[in-house]
Amino acid sequence: MIHQPIDQQSLKQQLQLEIDGLKRKINLYSYLRLGVFALAVLLAYLFFNDGLIALAIIGFLMIVAFLILIKKQVNFQNIYDFTRTKLELTENEIQLRLGGVNIYPNGSEYQNPQHAYTDDLDIFGDFSLFAYINRSVTKSGKTTLASWLKKASTKNIIEGRQNAIKELTNYFSELLNFRARLFKLDTNQAIRIEAFFLDYLPKNIDFISSKPITIGVTALTVLNVVLLFLAIFIGGIFWSLLGFGLLFSGVFYFMYKAKIDHLHENIGSSVDVLKGYAPNIKWIEEVTWTSELLKEKQQSILTKQPLHLQIAELAKILNSLNARLNPIVGIFLNLFFQWDLRCLQRLAKWEQTNKTNVIKGIALIGDFEALITFATLNMNHPAWTVPNIKESYCFSAEELMHPLIKPEHSVSNNFHLAQNITIDVITGSNMAGKSTFLRSVGTNMVLAFAGANVCAQHFESSIFNLISYMRIKDSLASQTSTFKAEIDRLKMILDHTKADRYAFVLVDEMLRGTNSRDKYLGSKVFIKALIKQGTPGFIATHDLQIAELESDFPKQLRNFHFDIQIKDEEMYFDYKIKNGECKTFNASILLSAIGLNINESV
Repeated sequence: MIHQPIDQQSLKQQLQLEIDGLKRKINLYSYLRLGVFALAVLLAYLFFNDGLIALAIIGFLMIVAFLILIKKQVNFQNIYDFTRTKLELTENEIQLRLGGVNIYPNGSEYQNPQHAYTDDLDIFGDFSLFAYINRSVTKSGKTTLASWLKKASTKNIIEGRQNAIKELTNYFSELLNFRARLFKLDTNQAIRIEAFFLDYLPKNIDFISSKPITIGVTALTVLNVVLLFLAIFIGGIFWSLLGFGLLFSGVFYFMYKAKIDHLHENIGSSVDVLKGYAPNIKWIEEVTWTSELLKEKQQSILTKQPLHLQIAELAKILNSLNARLNPIVGIFLNLFFQWDLRCLQRLAKWEQTNKTNVIKGIALIGDFEALITFATLNMNHPAWTVPNIKESYCFSAEELMHPLIKPEHSVSNNFHLAQNITIDVITGSNMAGKSTFLRSVGTNMVLAFAGANVCAQHFESSIFNLISYMRIKDSLASQTSTFKAEIDRLKMILDHTKADRYAFVLVDEMLRGTNSRDKYLGSKVFIKALIKQGTPGFIATHDLQIAELESDFPKQLRNFHFDIQIKDEEMYFDYKIKNGECKTFNASILLSAIGLNINESV
């Protein structure tokens, strides 16, 4: 069933109205705070002669009112910032539809020219599939999505993701909120959190459970608080005793300050990340999922205490530890209460029972980001279809287009593999559409085998392990010529296909770096090797001699072509694949246009 695309323009207008309203509220509370301050000054002037008690009451009430207004304003500011992020993400979807560049990471770190197909099919990097579809910001999310695009999954996994993605498309607002909570976070902190709990904390927190610290923290806190009360209400020698108590408390604290600093440096800045993760985890925990994959993901984090509360508790502990960042507050809290050591005691206790669950939660956020990426793709392209994954050898597509080409500039094609055919040779002129067709097939296969919808009206396929030969380059660094690079790639393909009966080969003009005779002979031998192995694939070429192989292998090889039409000595391309070998090439036409007629005798 085709659903209606999300009206992003209306959503943008709605979010802008919300932002304008929040701006007015934030400004109102700024004026109210100024009014409270002015009122405090006026009341202090009016009641100045009524004594310190009256002034103290006025001061107390004004401070309370001021703090309430600050809390309210901060709350509205947080909502404002969150709504601004939602607006930014919405504008991104609009700009992508108009041909803009995605503001999410493009996956360039996953580029690998030696991979079986990702470099040839533009899966990662600038103007790539990943750059277009990605809605992940965490390392876990990006890596999960990249892994799905780098290797075909099994039929059960693919269909599990399809059902999960279909279900997620019903939660547009929740998915936007999910992404907005993560988008502005320093997501590298999530990596540090995982490393912190897996490795660093167990090795560096043992000292906090020692008897000297346990006794010292309790005894010094009780002693200094008692001395403070005695000094206030009795005075005299107790002020001196309080001074000695605080001095001893300071010495005790500084004995462990280096360890505290090191722990805080490794985890203290992760509070915002945890605050962003907690509501997302809460949403995952509380929805009644129907798809098996999402129920399984939810079940993996269900514990006696909800995981989002465990994360919120950790955020509170770290937030309390961050009080030391204010020198005045930090000195007071540590001298009287050994605040930092108490926070670490809470952290050690929390770590014993909750560490494993939180690490699972961080990974779960990444899994959901990858699924949300595909769900967002489906919502943006409601006309795309759910691929039908078959057990038996099959590939059939109708109205197939390249997912990165705008529909108004794209031409669709139909194609069906034959059961007894292994190699399909595609001939045609430059610019006729051969390379685009190969990439359309390959890129849609990558999406289908990852669990996403595909850019076609109908698509069914068995699972293939793609391997391509398209963009072969020389390398000055490794002193590799183009021809040597081509030979290396052909060897890699043959080694791969010999060991993999599910391989599918996409080759675009092989052996460009040698003479035409060797190119033909090499191509012929390569195709024969694929036929002998029973390895299916597409071979795109300008060489019409390759098309003649159909007479040698009528049951294993078919010919297709992309042609050109000539009208008034002008070339026109329809970009439609047709049966048989190509009869019309554009080289002579282009040469003639510049005054070189190849039919003239020399």
